[in-house]
Amino acid sequence: MKARLLLSILAATLCCCSLTALACRPFGSYEFVEDKEGGIWFTEGDNNAISRLAPNGNVTVHRLPTPNAEPSSLAQDSSGNIWFVEMAVAKIGRLARNGTITEIATGRGHPSRIAVDHKGEAWFTQMSGHENKTSNDLASSDTHAHAPKPDTPSDGALVGRIDGQGKIHTYPLPEGWPTSIAFSHGDQAWVSILIPGDQQSKPKGRLMRLSGEGQWRVVAAWENSCPRNLLAGPRGAVYFSDGCRGIVGISSPQGELKEWPLPEGTNIQQMSLVLGATPQDNRLWFTDRQHLGYIDPQGKVTLVTRPDNGDATMGILVTHNGDVVFSEFYNYNINRLGKNGEFVEHLISVDERRGSREIKEGEFCRVEFGARIAAKAEMDQKRREEVKLGRFKPDGQGTEKLVEQKCLVCHDARRLLLSRRSDWTPSLTRMHSYRQQRGVTPLSPEETSKLVRYFNKYYGLGRQSEVGSMMR
Repeated sequence: MKARLLLSILAATLCCCSLTALACRPFGSYEFVEDKEGGIWFTEGDNNAISRLAPNGNVTVHRLPTPNAEPSSLAQDSSGNIWFVEMAVAKIGRLARNGTITEIATGRGHPSRIAVDHKGEAWFTQMSGHENKTSNDLASSDTHAHAPKPDTPSDGALVGRIDGQGKIHTYPLPEGWPTSIAFSHGDQAWVSILIPGDQQSKPKGRLMRLSGEGQWRVVAAWENSCPRNLLAGPRGAVYFSDGCRGIVGISSPQGELKEWPLPEGTNIQQMSLVLGATPQDNRLWFTDRQHLGYIDPQGKVTLVTRPDNGDATMGILVTHNGDVVFSEFYNYNINRLGKNGEFVEHLISVDERRGSREIKEGEFCRVEFGARIAAKAEMDQKRREEVKLGRFKPDGQGTEKLVEQKCLVCHDARRLLLSRRSDWTPSLTRMHSYRQQRGVTPLSPEETSKLVRYFNKYYGLGRQSEVGSMMR
């Protein structure tokens, strides 16, 4: 479960040297940001780096000091510094223009999203570290009964702010988990909140505003809701998506709401707004795992036909010149849709990363990037029917049926079929909270053990000797 909390809750590692992308466990970039020169900065979760794709196609890789940090969200301040989340190690990073990386520990929770205000202060969301508990467990825990005071690092669900001196100020949530954060003009902080459900109740969503003094105000509240993807719009408005209710919403600065229904089954991953010559020319671009598309100011949804390589879309950014840049779950390269309708695929530093050396570190398996591309093609060829039809290998005990019943609510079949782990126990355990949101009975200890054995045997790193030998 590569995206960890971002995907398990809402269905996201981080010495500067040019190492390799992940081959045995392919995964694309979480997020993009564009600088003033037209360079595209992106996270390399599997490569433990923050990197930049220059307009001429060159890529500069900044490896992170902390191993296996898993960088996810990133933002840029007005001075050109890149702020980013190190999701797996509870740190916020800052990459200066001279290449220096500074890391700031946030406490024992899990940071996930980051945004920068007009003063250059970085704000981040942080999960509590208790995401596998039910809502009732959380309500009765000491974490909420004795919430930490601001300016105190915490393992509770909160929004944090890093001031100009590098000091962290924390603002604990009244309830639930923060799923995204954005700033409208005037430095107004907006936060989307998920209050997870359980077997007896559906999840609830909140749209809230947070003052600079740490005061929370509810703008909107919904039942059976999981809001995310806050995005600043013109005239102080903010956009957001809600996968549970199947809508995209817009809130005015005064809290007036407009909602656009999405086509059946659409579950938006990320959004990016492009402003046209007039308000009627505005487009809200989005990825939704399977599609690339946009919504016009009247709420009409248009899906864009793209090259059929079978990869699910993920991160997205509309650049200053109108190009749409997006990533895919299993295609490590960066994709670009030009204004002329032509698709371009940027091969990330292939010539600089040729080779066949494979390095295994627990769940991580890295190889030289050129070999990674060859290995992915070979992998797809060998397991084409499995991936195409979404069929899991029969083991004679019916475990493949259990996978379909209990695991596909968390991830699509292709992602599970192509994932590689040395041990599937942590990944299957992290699926529990998402099953609760979807109203699926949790795994019993016996079912968990059975699934771990099955995935370790058929889809674990130990089985991929033929891939490893090809790369060496």
